[in-house]
Amino acid sequence: MRKSEKIKRRLSSSQSIAAGTLSIMFFTVISKGLGFVREMVLAANFGTSWRLDALIVAMDPALKIGGLLSSAIASMMIPIFVNLRARRDNQALKEYTSGIILITAMLLMVFGGLLTFFPDFFVRLFAPRFNPEETAYAIRKMRIMGLLPLLQGFNTLASSVLKSEKKYMLYSSVQLLFNIIAIPTIILFAPFFSEASYLLAFIIGTFVMNLAFLYIIRGKIKPVGLLSQLKNPAIRETLILALPLIMSGSLGIINNIVDKAFASSLATGSISSLRYAQTMKGMITSVIVGSLMTTVFTELSETGGRKDRSALEARLRKSSTDLLNFLIPLTAWAVLMARPLIALFFERGEFTDHSTTIVSAAFIGYSLTIVIAPVGQLISKTFVAFKKTYLTFLISLMSIGLNYLFNFLLIKRFNTMGIAISTSLVSIVNILILYYLQRRIFHIDFLDKKGIFINTVTAVIFFVPFYILRGRMNYTVWLITMNLCFLLIFYLMNRRIIKAIILKIKNIKGM
Repeated sequence: MRKSEKIKRRLSSSQSIAAGTLSIMFFTVISKGLGFVREMVLAANFGTSWRLDALIVAMDPALKIGGLLSSAIASMMIPIFVNLRARRDNQALKEYTSGIILITAMLLMVFGGLLTFFPDFFVRLFAPRFNPEETAYAIRKMRIMGLLPLLQGFNTLASSVLKSEKKYMLYSSVQLLFNIIAIPTIILFAPFFSEASYLLAFIIGTFVMNLAFLYIIRGKIKPVGLLSQLKNPAIRETLILALPLIMSGSLGIINNIVDKAFASSLATGSISSLRYAQTMKGMITSVIVGSLMTTVFTELSETGGRKDRSALEARLRKSSTDLLNFLIPLTAWAVLMARPLIALFFERGEFTDHSTTIVSAAFIGYSLTIVIAPVGQLISKTFVAFKKTYLTFLISLMSIGLNYLFNFLLIKRFNTMGIAISTSLVSIVNILILYYLQRRIFHIDFLDKKGIFINTVTAVIFFVPFYILRGRMNYTVWLITMNLCFLLIFYLMNRRIIKAIILKIKNIKGM
């Protein structure tokens, strides 16, 4: 009986993940499409200007540090929320959710005040080699960032509530509001506020999203006292377990600061070129990786609560296989398509051919993270789901020194591409350590090494001839032939999951 119950639970889990992933993928495609339109509008209006460099530096502390606090707490909120929900105590769940939101809001308000009153410190920390004009511009913009961490934080926590309850479609649909608001805001206000119109769009878009989230979760929160909530054992556990994540995230921010510091010593536009490259990389991977990770983490949290190692092994093996089948050929294709993609989406207005060149170089440098980082993220989320958050801190601590070393060695030879390559190399080292620790702790070897080898060899066989032929044959013919070959290889590697997705869509339509 127990065995049949386990089988039913796994089937239900797989169906839940599949349905959740499909709904998130649907809305993510729309959201990322709108996000790309936003980036195209930004690129056409401002290119890779020094003001955009300065604005990115001004927004980074609010988004990176503020996001770090809320994301770390939200990550630990999911497994604890899932455990509380399993007890069916709605009153305790309301108190927990309200207390977490209140405490996080207090922390973010304090940090927002620091940004408003001490912008000089943060600008010089993130971009120590800016010239006086760039520094002054970034400082002026940072003075109006005070509310941004709070707005972002509520968005993150409310999203976690919906993810915990597996309301993936509702969560995904609200995310669309940001770009629906941001795009017209940039277009309308760019003539008046120049690059700062992006900041205005970010604030207004996030605020509208928060109003929608507040309405959706209004029945799950209630007025609570701060002191009484600090005594709540579930809240204390969340904050204690989030602390290593905050510390490891802080080290990740130090890596970001190191990258910005090196980039600020290069030519104008280097910081914004790295950002555009990251945006392009995110566009390629987020539909697949982001959608799957969102649903898988909730499932891992439930598995962690049950201490079910066999379910964990099955989930890791299936998720990693699906990810690598998608991402190995996609990485080879992305490197070949780097310049055509950047030119197609960004090269207009103020975004020149030179901008395309430096952004393409950075994108190629980041390309290895397309296939490596998601598997590392899968293992990291397993540690978080099983409340082993200290491991992420130890790995992040080691990555700082490696990132600085690789940047120092590569920047003189490769410029912004060297900074991006450094990130890829650090990701390789991180995943090797994560995989080793996972095997030691959980005694699970979930990677299909034979499948990885076959897929890698196939991707190389596809990549090499087209790389050699690039520039030696008609460009249009090369482009069409290369993409047709990629689609064929991609289908052959993923025909099982593609058929399953099509079947799932048909079933959903038939309901």
